[in-house]
Amino acid sequence: MDVNLLLTLFAGAILVLSTFSTLFQRLSLPGPLLALAFGVLIGPHALGLLRMEDFGVPQGTLLEQAARITLAVGLAGVALRLPHGYWRKNLRWIAVIIGLGMALMLVVATGVLWWGLGVPFLVALLVGAIVTPTDPVVTTPIVTGSMAEEKVTERVRHNISAESGLNDGLGYFFVMLPVLLLTAPDTAWQELLTKVLLREVLGAAVIGVLAGYLLGKLFVFVQDKGLMEESSYLAFVVPLALLLLGAGKLLGTDAVLVVFVGVAVFGQVIPQREEEQEDRVQDAVSRLFLLPIFVLLGMALPLAEWAALGWGPPVILLAAVLVRRLVTVWMLRPLFTSLHDRSETVFLSWFAPVGVSALFYATLAERHTGQHEVFVYTTLAITASVVVHGLTSAPLSAWLQHHEPQLNEEEHSA
Repeated sequence: MDVNLLLTLFAGAILVLSTFSTLFQRLSLPGPLLALAFGVLIGPHALGLLRMEDFGVPQGTLLEQAARITLAVGLAGVALRLPHGYWRKNLRWIAVIIGLGMALMLVVATGVLWWGLGVPFLVALLVGAIVTPTDPVVTTPIVTGSMAEEKVTERVRHNISAESGLNDGLGYFFVMLPVLLLTAPDTAWQELLTKVLLREVLGAAVIGVLAGYLLGKLFVFVQDKGLMEESSYLAFVVPLALLLLGAGKLLGTDAVLVVFVGVAVFGQVIPQREEEQEDRVQDAVSRLFLLPIFVLLGMALPLAEWAALGWGPPVILLAAVLVRRLVTVWMLRPLFTSLHDRSETVFLSWFAPVGVSALFYATLAERHTGQHEVFVYTTLAITASVVVHGLTSAPLSAWLQHHEPQLNEEEHSA
């Protein structure tokens, strides 16, 4: 592989997408969508400039590890965007959308897939579990940046961010259920409760809380004592996220959940003013880590296998992604009516895209089960979601701004 060609293509794409990010967002062409299209263009299906084989690593391994690292950095950014006191003030939303919402989205998605694809129930359950979590990377254009701040209410942005962070980590529990039923049916439930739930999920939460608190206190201490050359948490955050990702895995826990919980606690411990001061810098640096995975995915899309499926599966997969959210949010709306009005509920019921987390869990599931069709279906769902949610981000954000008195008042006062 020509390293210089790789650097030119990837860095050039990130440079263009970062330079014109505001323009692209207002045209409803967010970074993940354009990066995905660029990956298709330079990959074997178009110009053939780069192939997955050129990296010298099995495709599944490369995508899984790249998605894992991207998730860590993306989740760190999500966790730090939440203001001090957020978790205490929004327990009802978290309890409803995570405690009840994830289970309901899993049921709806699985039902649509089992009915529409005609695959075995456990395969439908596995793909349904993979597409259940809201992706923190694909939601970035509607929760950060000038367009989001101008057109989307703060409570909606914060609640989408918190949900996408938590359910990505907890999604591991849902994905492992069908994985274990497919690979070890005799001991699946026992292993799910003892190993997955108690050790990997709850262990991740405990490790994340302890690590985030201790490192947050360390950060405050070195700042107060003048031991840091720069008053910057950015130099802390990316290494912190990667440290928690690696250590969490070495300790046998759900490392993705360790990252989100750890950085969320860290963000609540450090001074609030630091978070606000460097938010723009953090978002800019995050693009360097978040966009390359979509270029890789564009190169790896199994277009020939999609073509062999016909027109039915793409429609069913998109329906599963959209309907799972629409049904869940409107069914649960009586439980959070006081938190979000009708226009915000419409917005929340639409924007729950799938992306990097689904790619990570799909490659993990394929590695455990050998079910390649799971990868084929999931990448199709991701692509459909990135396209549909990406193209509708600007118009629906503008619609929300028009229907929200709070945003209209801020616009007129400005």
